[in-house]
Amino acid sequence: MVMRAVPTAIERTPASAPGFEDLLVAHQGPILHYLKSLVGNHHEAEDLLQRTNLILWQKRSGFEAGSNFRAWSFAIARREALSRFRQQRRDQRLFAHAEVHGAAVDSVEGDETPLLTMRDCLSRLPARDQELLLMRYGTKRTLHDYAKQLNRSPGTLKARLFKIRENLRREIEERLKETEPALGPRIPSPNG
Repeated sequence: MVMRAVPTAIERTPASAPGFEDLLVAHQGPILHYLKSLVGNHHEAEDLLQRTNLILWQKRSGFEAGSNFRAWSFAIARREALSRFRQQRRDQRLFAHAEVHGAAVDSVEGDETPLLTMRDCLSRLPARDQELLLMRYGTKRTLHDYAKQLNRSPGTLKARLFKIRENLRREIEERLKETEPALGPRIPSPNG
């Protein structure tokens, strides 16, 4: 019986051939420049580079030796940048939401029913409608820029905003009518 040495995991994976580490090191500058072009901030690009390096290393077994390392690494870097953008947008939305509602609550004197009704109606909107309202009223971005990001026409977004505002107005008015006491003299009950 002939015994053969069992290859180690490192020997079995083509990505762990001596060239992978060399490719990773050689592409640090181009990946950093690419990330900087996406985020516009050197420090944030460096943070994203570290995250990208970690993912590249974790996925090294999926890299086929001889294929385009630059394209593969840039695709992963792009996904990381998009993930960061989404997280920042969520954080900004939460912060703006808390800030707007906190300021509104602080400034309201007396009955808070209209504010609470509006807040409840806003929270019932689909996430995409909430995002559109936040973009329009909670940021300094233009509708044109946002439309370009979504690959939609500004007119489409304007129409959508109009529809959202009209539906919100109608729902808030209906809900407030339900909570208002009936107008006119109170008729005493027969029991006293």
